[in-house]
Amino acid sequence: MATVLDDAARDAALGELTGWAGDRSAIRRTVHVDGGPQAMDDVLAKLEVIAREMDHDPDTEITDGDLTIVMSTHSAGGVTELDIEYARRVDALLG
Repeated sequence: MATVLDDAARDAALGELTGWAGDRSAIRRTVHVDGGPQAMDDVLAKLEVIAREMDHDPDTEITDGDLTIVMSTHSAGGVTELDIEYARRVDALLG
């Protein structure tokens, strides 16, 4: 089972990521997706590929072209290395 990261480890990892913030319970990043519904669908499809590869799903929210990605390992009760790795892959995808 994954272990919840302590505050120092989580904060250090967040410092290496682009646009991610959070606390012990979850990390999140909001990005604006230009190009309308098709562009948003394309980004969501790519996030789904990452989720399937990792067997780890994000929570997402879409509002006016903004996509918020929220990561937490529910079975562990907070942010784990699995969430940080997902965030790293998202950063690589989004540039």
